Amino acid sequence: MVLKRVATATSLVVRHVRAYGDLIADDVESASAALVRRLWVGIVLAAAVAFSVVMACVWVIAATWDTPARQWLIGGLFGLFVLASVAAFLVLKALNNPPPRLLPKTRLEWEKDRVLLDDILARSGGAT
Repeated sequence: MVLKRVATATSLVVRHVRAYGDLIADDVESASAALVRRLWVGIVLAAAVAFSVVMACVWVIAATWDTPARQWLIGGLFGLFVLASVAAFLVLKALNNPPPRLLPKTRLEWEKDRVLLDDILARSGGAT
C-alpha cells in the first residue's frame, strides 16, 4: 500500500517536473523571440531616424551655404541637438519601469500547484 502511494507520488512529481520544464522552455522562447524582434525594429528605426536627420541637416546647410545665415544655422542645429539630447536623457532617467517578471507562465503554474498542494496537505493532516 505504501509502495503504491510512493510510486504514484513519484509519477506525479516526474510529470510535474516535465511540465515545468516545458513551461520554462516556452517562457524563455517567447521572451527571446520578443526581444530579438524589438531589437531589430529598434536598430532599423534608429538607423532610419539618424539618416533622416543627417540628410535634413545637410539639405538645410546646403540651402543656406551662400548666405550670411550659414554660421548661425550650423550653430542653431548644434544647439537643437544638444537640447534634444538633454531632453532625451531626462526622459530616459524619469522612466522607472520595473523589468518584466521572469518566467511568468511558470510562476503562475507554481502558484496554482502550491495552493493545490497546501489544500491536499491540509486535508491529510500533514500541513504545519
